[in-house]
Amino acid sequence: MKDNPLGTEDNPGTGTEILRMKGITKDYVMGEEISHVLKGIDLSVREGEFLAILGPSGSGKSTLMNMIGCLDTPTSGEYYLNGKRIADQSEASLAHIRSKEIGFIFQSFYLLQRQTAFQNVELPLIYANMPDRERKRRVREVLAKVGLADKMDHYPNQLSGGQQQRVAIARAVANNPTILLADEPTGALDQATGRQVMELFHSLNDEGRTIIMITHDRKIAEHADRIVSILDGNISEGDLDDA
Repeated sequence: MKDNPLGTEDNPGTGTEILRMKGITKDYVMGEEISHVLKGIDLSVREGEFLAILGPSGSGKSTLMNMIGCLDTPTSGEYYLNGKRIADQSEASLAHIRSKEIGFIFQSFYLLQRQTAFQNVELPLIYANMPDRERKRRVREVLAKVGLADKMDHYPNQLSGGQQQRVAIARAVANNPTILLADEPTGALDQATGRQVMELFHSLNDEGRTIIMITHDRKIAEHADRIVSILDGNISEGDLDDA
C-alpha cells in the first residue's frame, strides 16, 4: 500500500490542479486520550476529475470530506483550493468558498420540506444575491438538466428518493461551483435509482465539472475515473483490494 499519494500529471482530470492537501492531520482529544483520525494526508485533484474516496465506516473519510468542504480545520498540514491557502482565509471568506466554490450533495438530501423543488434550488442563489430574473432562469435551467422540468412546483414529500436527490444535485450545481462534493450520494437509494443518479454524475462530469465522491460502496466508487482508498486515517491510490 502506498502512503499519502499525491496526484500527478497522469490524473484523468483535464485541467489544472485545483485542490492540494499536504500532510493533513486531524486529532481529537477524548478525555486523556488523543484520537488520530487523519494521519498526514497528501491529495491532489485536477479540474475535470471524477474522484472517489473509498473507505469503510470509521476510516476517516467523513473527516476528510469535512476538510475538503472547509467545514473543519486540520490539526496540521496545508490545504490549497484554487490557489488559496485555506488557513489564511477569514470566516467570511470561508463562508463564500462554501457557498460559491463547493457544491454539497448529501445522502439525506437536506431539502426544506415546506419549500418546493424550485424554492429549494433557488435558496442558495438568493443568498448569493443573484438578480431575480437571472436567478429564476438559472433554477429552471438546472432543474431541467436533472430531468425535473415537470416537478418544479412539487414539495419533497411529493417526490421519490431519486427525484429528491436530483433536486439536491440541482441545488449543488446552481452556483456553478468549482467542485461537487458528494457524501454517499446513493446511500439512501435503491440500486436502480442509484444507477440513475450516477448516470447524472457522469453527465455533469462530461460537461467538465469536478466531482469528489465519498463512499463506502466499491461498486459506486468504480463509476469514478480515479479511486483513492482511506483506511485508519491513511490514503492510498486505487482500491484497497488492488493495493
